Amino acid sequence: MQMKGMVAVVTGASRGLGKAIAIEYAREGAKVVACSRPQSPTGLSGTATETAEQIESQGGEALGVPCDVTNEAQVKAMVDQVMERYGRIDVLVNNAGLMIIGEPFLDIEPEQWDNLMSVNIRGPYLCCRHILPVMMKQRRGSVINIGSRMGIEVTAGGGTAYSASKAALHMISHTLAEEMREHNIAVNVLSPGSLRSEGAWVIPWNRRNWDVRIEPAENGPCAVYLALQTANSMTGQYVHIDNFGKTWGPVSSPR
Repeated sequence: MQMKGMVAVVTGASRGLGKAIAIEYAREGAKVVACSRPQSPTGLSGTATETAEQIESQGGEALGVPCDVTNEAQVKAMVDQVMERYGRIDVLVNNAGLMIIGEPFLDIEPEQWDNLMSVNIRGPYLCCRHILPVMMKQRRGSVINIGSRMGIEVTAGGGTAYSASKAALHMISHTLAEEMREHNIAVNVLSPGSLRSEGAWVIPWNRRNWDVRIEPAENGPCAVYLALQTANSMTGQYVHIDNFGKTWGPVSSPR
């Protein structure tokens, strides 16, 4: 078990990629804190509590915490709850996010834009703001921000809102990695590829390449590898699942 004794916080863990990462971490021995909003704004099934219950039914240890990552009071309360129960946080996966895919710029309403930016940018900011001090005291930790190729390439359907939010998250990660280097905290970006997830299915544009998309669970080994990193081993990197085991991962690591 590669993550035995570690405590990992995973946001957006009610379904899809976040749930898959949470389950993989638990299999590797981590104590997992699954976070998500109490209910999906789009009516999708699944909660953080249900993810935690599934992990525990499989013999793992988990805590499900309803938490809106855009609400600072809720984020602080979540971190306080984790510290009271476990006394440490080793890994933070900023996975919670919204997508506006395949919509022209002028069709995106200001409220949609603000909501997406709040979840995709403010959410990781608040989680880092309240969890990094814990990691700094420990003198080690790993932050994994879920990015996207749409944040570095102009791709069909990417859209201005989603692509801009991911580009911003990438740059936050790169600059934060330098700030945290002296504290031995890794900050990296994982691009998980096009996923066959519940959230992706509800966006019609995503169904055009459904047959070539991958299951969220395929990112499990990638997320475990990144969780084990510190600033001394790998930090400030944008990595894609397609290159795992080739240009990064168990075979070789970019520095």
